[in-house]
Amino acid sequence: MAAEFVLTFAAEGILTKVAAVATEQFSLAWGFKGELARLGDSLSLMQNILRDAAEQPTDRDHAFKDWVKKLKDIAQDADDVLDEFQYEVLRRKLELQNHMKKKVLNFFSISNPIAFRLKMARKIKNINQLLAELESRATLIGLVAKQKDATPQAMVNRETVSSFDTDEKFFGREELLSDIVKTLINSNNQENLSVMPIVGMPGLGKTTLAKKVFNEPDIDKSFDKRIWVCVSDPFDVNSILRRILEVLNPTIARIESQEALLKNLQEALARKRYILVLDDVWNEDRIIWINLMNCLSKLGSRESTVIVTTRSANVASITETNPNLRRTLGLLQEDECWSILKNRAFHDDNARADLEIIGKQIAKKCAGVPLVAKIREMRWSKWSKWSN
Repeated sequence: MAAEFVLTFAAEGILTKVAAVATEQFSLAWGFKGELARLGDSLSLMQNILRDAAEQPTDRDHAFKDWVKKLKDIAQDADDVLDEFQYEVLRRKLELQNHMKKKVLNFFSISNPIAFRLKMARKIKNINQLLAELESRATLIGLVAKQKDATPQAMVNRETVSSFDTDEKFFGREELLSDIVKTLINSNNQENLSVMPIVGMPGLGKTTLAKKVFNEPDIDKSFDKRIWVCVSDPFDVNSILRRILEVLNPTIARIESQEALLKNLQEALARKRYILVLDDVWNEDRIIWINLMNCLSKLGSRESTVIVTTRSANVASITETNPNLRRTLGLLQEDECWSILKNRAFHDDNARADLEIIGKQIAKKCAGVPLVAKIREMRWSKWSKWSN
C-alpha cells in the first residue's frame, strides 16, 4: 500500500512550478531564487528516494509510513507557497496593465515587493529546512536516492486534454462562447482552412473556453471530425501532424516521414469538415507556421477550422486568416469570480451568510482572473471547512 501511494505522489507538478517560478523574469522573484533552486534540488532528491521506496516491500514499518506522510505534508506546503507567488505575479501584472498602481503603499502590506520577497524567502527557507531533516531521516530508515534511468531531457509538461474534470464548470464567458460557436457553424469561408486565435494573458481561461467550444453539441453536429492537440514548445510540424493522426487512427500514428503522415491524414479526413484545436501555441516563426498551414490545407473539406490558443498577440497575428476571427479574452466580472469560488467551495451552491460575505471580498481581490479565483478558492475552502 505504501509503495502504491508513493508511485502516485504528485511531486512532478510541484517541481514544474518551481522551475517556472525560478525562471520568472519578474523582479518580484529577486532575493529568493537561491532558496527556490535549493527547493528544486531537494524535491528532485526526494523523487529519487521515492523511486527507491517504490521498490520496497509494501508492509514497511511505521517509521517509513510516517516519513511518506511527512513528505506529502511538506510538498503540499511547497505547492501552496508557489501558488501564492504565481497569484501575486498575476495580480501585479494586472495592476500595471490597468494602471491601478497606487502612489503610496503600506510598507508592511502584501503589496510591498520587499515585504513580499521577505515573506516568500522565509517560507521557502523553512520548507528547505524541513526537507533537509527529512533527507537525514531517510538514511536512518534505509532509503537511498535511486537515479532515474538516463533518457533525453523532455520539456516541462503542460499537456492539456479536451475533456473537463468531473467537478469543472464554465463561468463568465457564455456570450463569447455563443458568439464563437455561431461564427464557426455559420462560416461561409471560401478558403480551404480558417484560423481563429483565442488570445489572452495567463490565467484568463483560454484553454477552458476552447474546451467548451470543442465539446458544444452544435460543434459536434457541424464538424465531421474534432481533434485536440496540445502544442506548447517546441513547435514541430511533423510532431503536430503525428499527434493529429494519433487522434484519428492510433494504430498508424508512429509514422515518421511527412509524406507518409500527409497521405494517411488525407485518407482519414477525405471530404470531411474538421475542427482542430491547437492549444498553448508559442511559436512566433512565420515560416514554420506557413509550413504547418500548407500541410493542413491539403486535408479535409472546405470550411474546416483551426482554433489556436495563445498568450502572444504576435502568434495571433501570424496565425489568423481573418482579423475578424480573433477573440481576445478580457477580465471576468466580480460576480463571475464569486461564482467560481462558490461552485468550487460549496458544491450545492449554498454558502453560509458570513462565509458569503468573506467569499465576495475574496472574489473582489481576484482582479477578474479565473486562475486566481481557483487558487484563492483552494485556500478559502480550507479555512471554511475549519470554521464549520
